[in-house]
Amino acid sequence: MNLLKHKEYIVHSVIWIAGFIIVAGFVQTIGNVRREMGDFIYPVAVGTLFSITLFYTISSRLIGRHSLKKSNSLFFTQITIALLGLTVVETVVDYSLFPAYYSTESESLYSQFVVTLVFNLFILAVALGYGFIKMWFKSERQKQELKSQKLSAELDFLKAQVNPHMLFNMLNMAYSSATTYGDERTADIIEKISSQLRYVLYDSNINSVSIRKEIDHIEGFVALQKMRISADMPVKIKLDISTDNESYQIPPLLLIPFIENAFKYGISFHNPTEIIIKIECRDNTLNLVVKNPVIKRERTSQSDGFSGIGLENVRKRLNILYPSNHILKISNEGEIFIVNLTLNLK
Repeated sequence: MNLLKHKEYIVHSVIWIAGFIIVAGFVQTIGNVRREMGDFIYPVAVGTLFSITLFYTISSRLIGRHSLKKSNSLFFTQITIALLGLTVVETVVDYSLFPAYYSTESESLYSQFVVTLVFNLFILAVALGYGFIKMWFKSERQKQELKSQKLSAELDFLKAQVNPHMLFNMLNMAYSSATTYGDERTADIIEKISSQLRYVLYDSNINSVSIRKEIDHIEGFVALQKMRISADMPVKIKLDISTDNESYQIPPLLLIPFIENAFKYGISFHNPTEIIIKIECRDNTLNLVVKNPVIKRERTSQSDGFSGIGLENVRKRLNILYPSNHILKISNEGEIFIVNLTLNLK
């Protein structure tokens, strides 16, 4: 921001200096002042100072106040006072000091005022154009900053909703293992839970992680789910992951809701079920396919294979992060629920 301000000051200085040199070096007459009668630099310098004063009074101070107060009548009154006040002062100075030395003709105060007013009207028009354009850019920049902050807050909120259900299931699993199997298996579960929570607590606080980290998190989650399934349960889990570059970047916790959902709604204690998870990263494109059976739940209305809230949260995150770089297809074929996601990782 400071660099931009310095650049603005430098550009303005160059423009004013260049304008002064052009007028002082090439213009023959300014109102009642003529070059052939003497040194032309002094009246040009005085006129430039008045022009600078008028320009920044309008473009910086008055337009800035107008943007805060939003009073058009007050703004019009202020610029009129500034224009006429500076014009009168400049006219008196020019008429008193310069025509006697630079003009062979007797010029009236009125004619000097008209010439000065016409020139100052030009400066006023430039100042108004510059000031309002600058104010518009500032307003747009603030809107973008607010939009970015809002999106960031919404993403944090959506990510936060991914974790509680998963954490609850993991802690139940550790408790069950501790009361049933003993220390060794429980220690293994706790170690995996620790890895999962470490990723959720620390890596999810940044905008993106390598695809390798996201895959490790998914593999750890699936490993924990397999530990929940007893040997007599007719459940098959197929996990197929491949990538041609493990440094691809992806927002953390973006894929896990689809996979968590498959286990939440696709496991049956009685009927044979199969959960298929396939992730493939090739040529800057990620493809995720998740298939799970649709299990009817007597105690819940969520019998369509996907949580309504979960689905909406994932769609919102994808629309924010990949507004035109993703394709999400979710289908329910009656007995099987399929998620197909394609992301452009560039």
